[in-house]
Amino acid sequence: MALFTFDGSNAGLTARLMLDHKGIDYRYVNLLPAAHALAVRALGFPGWTVPALKVGGRRVQGTRNISRALDELWPEPLLFPSARRDAVEEAERWGEDVQNAARRLFYCAARRDRSAFASMTEGTHTLPARLWLRAAAPLIVWLAGSVHAATDSAGRDALAALPSVLDTIDAWIEEGLLDGSELNAADFQIAPNVRPMLFFEDLAAFIEARPAGRFARRVVPEYPGHVRRVLPDEWLEPLRAASEGRS
Repeated sequence: MALFTFDGSNAGLTARLMLDHKGIDYRYVNLLPAAHALAVRALGFPGWTVPALKVGGRRVQGTRNISRALDELWPEPLLFPSARRDAVEEAERWGEDVQNAARRLFYCAARRDRSAFASMTEGTHTLPARLWLRAAAPLIVWLAGSVHAATDSAGRDALAALPSVLDTIDAWIEEGLLDGSELNAADFQIAPNVRPMLFFEDLAAFIEARPAGRFARRVVPEYPGHVRRVLPDEWLEPLRAASEGRS
């Protein structure tokens, strides 16, 4: 079995966490960002995205497809517990929206902080690959930002919605849907997309003390990367207002 993705992919991390949770042995293939799309097509996958899992004669792409394939092939421990399957499926699907918001925030910030992209990938490839990534970083950030519609308007909208997103996660933690004794597919979908926000100097203070922040650190204890304070001050006003309302 082989998992094809690249370091710095939140979706790829979701797949890795689910495989590790089930105790499955697999080969991790760390592709080059941007080149990954051509690589997975060359490997016979129908789409252009990662994570891409090759298991037996099957080729499975996307975190939600992978989670279901893993439960089918290795039922224990279940990623979709039967008692709350519908709720977990809905939370997992909602987690894709959080993933898109997290991507847009990162690429909005990375356009302003050229060291951000390198901070997520430094030390994860061979020296020639690292040198290529460093040189190609501006192009990769531009291409990925375009693919994920990471405009300044979208980034600002994502920050405006973030207090509501965090409230939803906190509420699901309180009711036991997330962050329970046995983690589920929704945990692995959502936490890797909250976790990188904790390495934003602009955002960490608004998240880390909340249940959502502690949950993200529990599921993903280590996450390389650092984004300096680069987001426009007015973009952060909704977070400040929400924080003051909670205090």
